[in-house]
Amino acid sequence: MTTQNADASSTAASSPPAPPAHSLAHLPVGVFAIVMGIGGTAVAWFRAGEAFGLALPVDEALAWIGLAVLAAAIVAYGAKVARHPKAALAEWGHPVKAAFVATIAVSMMVLAIAFLPISEAVSAALWWPGAVLQFVITVLVMRTWIADARVQSVHVHPAWFIPVVGNLVAPLAGVAHAPAEINWYFYGVGAVFWLGLLPVVLNRLFVEGVMPWRLAPTLAILVAPPAVASLSWVRLGGSWEDPLAMMLLGVVIFQLALLAAQSAYLRKVPFAVSAWAYTFPLAASASALLAAYESGATDFAAWVGVVALAAATLLVLGLGWRTAVAVARGELLAAEG
Repeated sequence: MTTQNADASSTAASSPPAPPAHSLAHLPVGVFAIVMGIGGTAVAWFRAGEAFGLALPVDEALAWIGLAVLAAAIVAYGAKVARHPKAALAEWGHPVKAAFVATIAVSMMVLAIAFLPISEAVSAALWWPGAVLQFVITVLVMRTWIADARVQSVHVHPAWFIPVVGNLVAPLAGVAHAPAEINWYFYGVGAVFWLGLLPVVLNRLFVEGVMPWRLAPTLAILVAPPAVASLSWVRLGGSWEDPLAMMLLGVVIFQLALLAAQSAYLRKVPFAVSAWAYTFPLAASASALLAAYESGATDFAAWVGVVALAAATLLVLGLGWRTAVAVARGELLAAEG
């Protein structure tokens, strides 16, 4: 045996074996986007009830389902971190996957909003750890984008907005739990870095070619920032009659139209956990439009909001069933092809 072959054999022997094709090591951190979709839809149903004077228990049911899914996701992903720490660390530092780490914090804060009219104590118990995680994750993810030489323009995708939009989500329940300075901190970071990141993401979409199919559903995330920004602006003391809120609602409607124009292509994309990226943006846009309608906006806002809520609800039901099938088949623990 040559020295080179001996060295190679020695390296192979000392390296840990790769995880099998189906392993907890492959569980994606994006599973927390499921909670975002369910919780966001719960909030949208609450808005619908307020706007139309309905007393439907859909929002409360979805909130509790979301909490159960969050608990399951924390247990499952916590087991991955404990058993396969190298796989988790690799995911957190990955140029493409790192952005999805923020779904952990955002899912907690979205559920905090859903539980605010149900139990302020539960809402606070979700919001505070979510807000702390949001602060930490935003710093760490942006450090990765800045300092990691592997990050190139081709790695950019709309899910990069998740660590940023999470800051805009924080004030929606944070107004009830934290001092004004903390909520304005989150809003400022979210608004400034959303606008700063927007041309970077658009450049990727316009000039770097079509995204891989697994990331195609993240195109829906473009809807979320203006929707959440408008909701938080009003929650922090603004009004739906303010020029800023009206402008943001206009951007929401445009983004919904742009998403609808791509639906023929998006329907052909095979199922993956990333498909849950459709749900929260649609639910957030429904919440914003229905809240604006309740405040006196035109009936057009109500119609678009109802359509967005119906789409979000149908997607939550359909993706929930498909995800349950994927869990039963072990697809969520399969290595990416």
